[in-house]
Amino acid sequence: MAKVSDKQLYSETIKKVISKELTQKEAALKLGITDRQVRRIIIKYKDIGEDAFVHKNLNNQNAKKIPDDISTEIINDYLTNFSDYGFTHFYEEQGYKYGISFSTMVTIFTNNDIISPYAQHKTIKLYNENIKKAIRDNSITESQEKLFEQRKKEEFEKHIRKSTLNYSFGEEVQMDAAFWVWFGTEETALHLSVDKATKKVLSGYFDYEETTNAYLVVLMNMIINFGIPKKIKTDKRNSFSVNNAKSSKSKLNVTQFGRICEDLNIELSCSSNPLFKPNAERENGTFKRRLKAELRYKGITTIEKANKYLNDIFIPKINERFSYKINPKKNVMKENNYTDNELSFIISIRSERTIDNASSIKYFNKYYLPVDVETGEVISFKVGTKCTVVNTYDNKLFGVIDNKSYLLMLVEQQINEKNRASKNGFKPSKDNPWRKFKI
Repeated sequence: MAKVSDKQLYSETIKKVISKELTQKEAALKLGITDRQVRRIIIKYKDIGEDAFVHKNLNNQNAKKIPDDISTEIINDYLTNFSDYGFTHFYEEQGYKYGISFSTMVTIFTNNDIISPYAQHKTIKLYNENIKKAIRDNSITESQEKLFEQRKKEEFEKHIRKSTLNYSFGEEVQMDAAFWVWFGTEETALHLSVDKATKKVLSGYFDYEETTNAYLVVLMNMIINFGIPKKIKTDKRNSFSVNNAKSSKSKLNVTQFGRICEDLNIELSCSSNPLFKPNAERENGTFKRRLKAELRYKGITTIEKANKYLNDIFIPKINERFSYKINPKKNVMKENNYTDNELSFIISIRSERTIDNASSIKYFNKYYLPVDVETGEVISFKVGTKCTVVNTYDNKLFGVIDNKSYLLMLVEQQINEKNRASKNGFKPSKDNPWRKFKI
């Protein structure tokens, strides 16, 4: 039967059928009904006239309609006292008071822009659109606005990033470096360390090349800020894996970085397969998409400013946006109980040298004298005495002789090799720079 709004259409169409201007089949297609319905309407029209086009229940109240006071009561009850209940939970606890079915209750809530805290994403999306439109039209009630804020908070808490992996924080840290024109016009290497469990970037450092010293800076900053990891994964570059050094502890091939890991009781694992350290590779991609653009926008063109922006601003922002929170119950990162001096002494590059007959050592074509740390006095040693040169991550030089540490002081003026004291009894001249030091 036609709706009130379609009464005129029905009237005109049926009259054309009666006057033979349309066939019953054409009228059925035009009105979207069957031929049989057309014949029934014609019979009814001939009997009662225009009233044949109006439904008999027009203006009659639905006997099953829920009274407005019941709808208002259930809405107020839910918004005031049970807004954190799911619809099923609320109906089980309070539905008996209203004498309505569960589906009727849901319909009432839906028609009044009320959703469950456990609504599906598509429902939440539609709900947000409706509420925002109501806010723009200034037609939202105070209770609806309050519920809207509550649902936004619940939705945010529902999606707080949590690690679902079987790894604990500090159980595996991956290190890698990526070459790119990050700032300015010159290509540099960005060194990163990334925790597998939380996807958190633990430390980063720019250098002009992928160097062992850069990885030492990354390791030092990571330990100071987070602790000592259980395991580190890297590629097989020379900083981590070579065949020309033996560990005094394990008798296995080890590098400077490997020796440091042994001293800190960190397991070092290396592989040339990029899938061996996927988290570090993925972070390199994220940093390439975001960091370069930010450095350009900030006008940063020097490596010093780039390192400061990287660690002070960018990495904390990336961790806040993409990493998981650290679960204290799943944290195997060992606490750093070393002082900064002790840690910098461990995280260092070490080389073996021999004291010459002027009580000095030669290191990268420069000569150094051992100096007492406490008194500042130059100490002389017999020729042939073994000295371990310790070059810390921040480029401070120490010498270890007979298990004691000394500062290494640079001799300001280089000595011509021909004029150095030799075994033939040659004595330096009075103005020789070696005479400046009391030995």
